[in-house]
Amino acid sequence: MSRYERAARDRIAALKSELARDPGAESRRVRAARARAERELEEKVAAARKQLAALRSEKEARSRKHKKAEGKKRRPKVSTTDAQARRMQFADGGVRAGYNLQLAVSTDSHVIVGVQETDRRNDAGLASSMVAQLEGRYGALPARLLADTRYATHKDVLVLDGKGIEVYMPPSAVKPTAKAESVRSRERRRAKEPAALKAWRARMASDAGQVVYRRRSRVETVNGIVKRRGLGQLVVRGLAKVRSVVLLHALAHNLW
Repeated sequence: MSRYERAARDRIAALKSELARDPGAESRRVRAARARAERELEEKVAAARKQLAALRSEKEARSRKHKKAEGKKRRPKVSTTDAQARRMQFADGGVRAGYNLQLAVSTDSHVIVGVQETDRRNDAGLASSMVAQLEGRYGALPARLLADTRYATHKDVLVLDGKGIEVYMPPSAVKPTAKAESVRSRERRRAKEPAALKAWRARMASDAGQVVYRRRSRVETVNGIVKRRGLGQLVVRGLAKVRSVVLLHALAHNLW
């Protein structure tokens, strides 16, 4: 308490001294702080408007191919406090602003070898960019890529196959409600696919392929570890700061 009282007395004495020297100093500080807050708000609103325009363009592009599905969704919304965050549905069923974080993990050592942050709601088609990151960082390519469904598009599978990478990823399942003609049409399209896609489907249909793919569960173990260490909730805003946090978590995990 004595220390607090001394600190309070020193602060009051400093304010009185300042008032005696320059009566307008405090009011100038208040005006400067108010101007700074207004300027920052304008910048946040401008960033939010830019992001909203991008989301609207994205929705219009998707509507051309998926008009019915997009018609059921709500209008795009953005946050004025973090324009780069995207409203997403989380595992607990809640919808809130967040980021999509991806980790590339060695299934042998559980070491995190790559990280990727994005404002996209899903991770479809992120495989090539993650592999490019690994190649740029280590000067080498993985022999296998074990990924969740749709993480690699058909184009990604072809590109990665051309680099000598075997993709292990479950193909999209046929919907129970699919009509017989739709199933036959899909089979006809698959019969005309490039050899790399046929090899991927055959690999995933084999017992040996399933044995390899089961190693992917080790990646989920690492996901759980970093979430329990605090990565499940971010306290920063913006993709650049989010990337810094994810890298710090990856480094800490690897050292551990």
